Amino acid sequence: MFCGIDVAKNKSQICILKDDNSILKEFEIEHTKEGFDELEKHIIPDVKIAMETTGNYSKAIYDYFKKRYDVTYVDNGQMHTFVKLHFTHMKTDKIDARLIAKYLSFGLKKVNPIKEEELKDLGRLYEKTCYQLAKYKHMFKNQINIIFPELETNFHLTKAKALTTLLIKYPTPEAIAKLSDDELENALTANFKKTGHLPNKEKFMTKLKEIAKDSIGIKDYPTECFVQTIKILKFYERTIEEIKAKIKVAIMSSPYNGLLNEFGYDDVSLVSIVGEVGDVRRFPSHKKFVAYCGLNVSEKQSGKSQSKNCFITKRGNKLLRHTFYLMVLPYLHYRKDGHFTTFFNKLKERGKHPKQCVVAVARKLAIKCYYDMKKCHEDQNS
Repeated sequence: MFCGIDVAKNKSQICILKDDNSILKEFEIEHTKEGFDELEKHIIPDVKIAMETTGNYSKAIYDYFKKRYDVTYVDNGQMHTFVKLHFTHMKTDKIDARLIAKYLSFGLKKVNPIKEEELKDLGRLYEKTCYQLAKYKHMFKNQINIIFPELETNFHLTKAKALTTLLIKYPTPEAIAKLSDDELENALTANFKKTGHLPNKEKFMTKLKEIAKDSIGIKDYPTECFVQTIKILKFYERTIEEIKAKIKVAIMSSPYNGLLNEFGYDDVSLVSIVGEVGDVRRFPSHKKFVAYCGLNVSEKQSGKSQSKNCFITKRGNKLLRHTFYLMVLPYLHYRKDGHFTTFFNKLKERGKHPKQCVVAVARKLAIKCYYDMKKCHEDQNS
């Protein structure tokens, strides 16, 4: 018996096939305890169940049935080809469920779900929070250029925690210029346990009051939005620190935590890789792994004609591709005589654009990561 499930947000379409591929029953269930019980009434213990990986929607139904039945995810790439061979112009939930069941009966490729759910969620949360922080930093800089333009040219705004604390209470240059030395010092050091966190305090305060007094910022500009922007900015900064602390703890439970001792890996990059990849042993070769990352090169060749302009396919995981791209930069900066830097310089001498060179190095780094992760399992088994 084969059971195909087409998963939607709050419901699923079910198709149950007999061993001879004839349809036994087709019906729809809700994603509730009653709906899952309804499905169990129509299946036998040795049934094979399959579904597509539809993000978070399929997780609950997969987890519920995997404890008692043979449940797998179908390979999305092969499933797409299988669908085109059977139905080219029709697509409904009922047909999708029927095709998944037929795919399962053919014994085609199935995949195991990613096990590292906590790491995956933490990695994606960190990326999205950093994206939001960048947006509010941009808003903050735009507003400061209207209210107090001299501040950005004289101080590093996004890293000066003392300045953002001060601007919440005194958001205009006029308010800052009127402060006494004691009031200014208290406002600057409000969030610090020790005043020593503020280097060259007297010089800093004198310069700040001077530029505030002669500022050309718009004096009657409304500051409520500006203050709220700073508060949200500080909220995201605190949230990122908390997420990084959680990541540090979570990554230690992974079999790949030994990679933290190697150059190029840190808590954030490793949690993104392990969270998205899961068990690296599900990839039979580094070529499959690189393709999953979207870093494999597309080729066009026919007879003696071969394309000279080759690009990466970008059909894989966007977060993994971005992570490996960022991981290349420390190698180029700190390992001047290393293998990756030599390869980068060789491509650059051939006239390649620097970004193309970085992407090519990122592909090589992904291959290295694949074998590093496999070695972690070998070391645990030895």
